[in-house]
Amino acid sequence: MPQDFTKKIHIQGAGIQVPADIQSQYITLNVDVLATESSASGEIDTATETSPVTVLTPSSGKKLDTRSVYISTDSTSGEIEARFPTSDILLGKIYCSVQRAVTLSPIRFQGATDESIQISWSGLSADAKIFWCIRYKEV
Repeated sequence: MPQDFTKKIHIQGAGIQVPADIQSQYITLNVDVLATESSASGEIDTATETSPVTVLTPSSGKKLDTRSVYISTDSTSGEIEARFPTSDILLGKIYCSVQRAVTLSPIRFQGATDESIQISWSGLSADAKIFWCIRYKEV
């Protein structure tokens, strides 16, 4: 049966004091997940860029491990998708005649070593713009 330490812990102000004889039983965890992740974002002008566009590339020998994907556009027609092209993993897709933005969070997809993320499109309105944002870790 676990020992009850409730009488040995004294709360003072905003901190907790743990008696020295039981401090080795406690650990501190960094729970700030966003501090361990990275984000990338950008805008694609389809009037000047050609599909597909590589938007994120891992450091050499690393993999991208996605945590969230956001895609939006001002187009009223066509389709836009974000994917790992080599492993053919679809991260998100917009059918522009139905929706103009998609937020996929939380998601977790991992690409292959050295695999980039690409955004591609087809059938968009003239001079459409695409905004994207991806949260990820390199592993």
